[in-house]
Amino acid sequence: MARSRDEVVAAIQATFPESSRARVLELLDRYGVESYERERERVQLAILKLSEGNEEKLREFVAVAKRDYRDVLFWAANPEEARLDTPEKRERVRKMFEKFGIKPPDDL
Repeated sequence: MARSRDEVVAAIQATFPESSRARVLELLDRYGVESYERERERVQLAILKLSEGNEEKLREFVAVAKRDYRDVLFWAANPEEARLDTPEKRERVRKMFEKFGIKPPDDL
């Protein structure tokens, strides 16, 4: 089902205070400008859901979406699976970092 701009605006109004809504919309609109940034409104709604009303989180999720929009869609649709809440998941992610030659974050 295609999402609309009106749904994005309504979600912003429900999530953020009036004083920051214009800025939030401007930040969200950074996603969807490139031809490969698909499903603009659907991804923007996922970003809003994940941000939980936090502008800094919103910025981070916009950046993630610009790299690969499928990540935010997955995280928004599957919050339990996306969490690193078990030792097994943490170990799997740690090994993935190491496989690519990246030092895992200390808190992982």
